[in-house]
Amino acid sequence: MRIIVMLRPTNRQGTKTAYTNYRKMLVAEGFTLLQPEVFMRVSPTRRAAEALLEHLREDVPPTGSICALTLTERQYASVTWLTGGPDRQEQLIGSRRQVEL
Repeated sequence: MRIIVMLRPTNRQGTKTAYTNYRKMLVAEGFTLLQPEVFMRVSPTRRAAEALLEHLREDVPPTGSICALTLTERQYASVTWLTGGPDRQEQLIGSRRQVEL
């Protein structure tokens, strides 16, 4: 499963700090930045993805919006790159769930 988290902060007072902390938490949880404000992580099972989403709900900033999308590997394989293409990390990981270091 792939979890894609999309952030849309607002210009309200205190939002910048809250979203900076949220972004840092996403990176600490193993998410990779795909595009500005879009993060992705591979999860081995649906149950693990649901547990991770519950953890993400605990630290949600009070303003703006955050959208989380879960995709199976088969659904993610149908992503069409309109310009550019998969980056080096995406080429290395591909549809594998685990990467051996």
